[in-house]
Amino acid sequence: MRIAAGLQRHGALSTTPVGVLAQRAVARSKDYLDAHATDDVSSADLEDVAGLNRYELARQFRRLLGTSPHRYLVMRRLDRARREMAGGASLAESAAASGFSDQAHFTRHFKKTYGMTPGHWMALSRVA
Repeated sequence: MRIAAGLQRHGALSTTPVGVLAQRAVARSKDYLDAHATDDVSSADLEDVAGLNRYELARQFRRLLGTSPHRYLVMRRLDRARREMAGGASLAESAAASGFSDQAHFTRHFKKTYGMTPGHWMALSRVA
C-alpha cells in the first residue's frame, strides 16, 4: 500500500494552474507547427513564436497538449502523409510532401506510431 501511495503521489498531475501567458504561448506554437508542418522547424523558431525558452515551452506544451512539440510536429506530418497516400501518392511522394527527410525516416516514424509499415497500411486501406 505504501508503494502504491508513493507512486500515486509522485505520478499525480501538477495542481499548479497553467498561466494564461503559457497557454497563449503554447497555442501560438501549436498554430505555427500546424502551419509549418512540412518545413524544418527549429527550437529557435518556436522560441521566437512562443516567447518562451525551449525548455519552458516543452514543459508547458507537454503539460497542456500531452506531448512534446517535436512529437506533435511528427504527428502532423504523419497525418498529411496518410492523406497523401489515400489520395494515390507513392510512399516516396508522400514522405517528401509531408516534410520527412527521406522515405526511411518516414517509414520509421510511421511504423513506430501505427505499428505497421506505410506499405502495409496502403494495402489494408485499398482492401477496406
